[in-house]
Amino acid sequence: MVKAPVLTARNPYTDLTILQRRYVEARLQGLTIKASTAAAGISDTNTTHWETNPKIRAAIRWLIKESTASVEELTKSDVLTGMMDAVEAAATASELVLAWREIGKLLGAYEPERKILEIHDYTDSELKELPDNELLKLAGGKLEEAIDGEFHELAATTPAKH
Repeated sequence: MVKAPVLTARNPYTDLTILQRRYVEARLQGLTIKASTAAAGISDTNTTHWETNPKIRAAIRWLIKESTASVEELTKSDVLTGMMDAVEAAATASELVLAWREIGKLLGAYEPERKILEIHDYTDSELKELPDNELLKLAGGKLEEAIDGEFHELAATTPAKH
């Protein structure tokens, strides 16, 4: 039994001229049509034919498809390699710490953050009988902020006296 050869998609970018390649690269960097022709060193005043050229359109589509396909195939190892590159390229201590922190997270060096949620189901009468320190705990220790906010709202709704 003879197996058919696997055909890979041909790269239309390789068929472009140097000017066309520069134009495609500029467009993929997000430049406008006019700015891309200028960045490519093209002095042509009719810039629209660069965007409508079938070779250029095919190359742009192919490059976009290839770049998104590579992101879908990204592995933990690829990310780790990129983070190690960031460690080596770090210019400041804070950049270095941030890179190492991300590596630590990726490798699971940090314990997951645990939050304990307590649910109290108080009735109105029970809340009225609670001492102030218990009410403060229920408010998360932010009683002054809540009171300030209430007074601010009251001041906004009360008519000014002249």
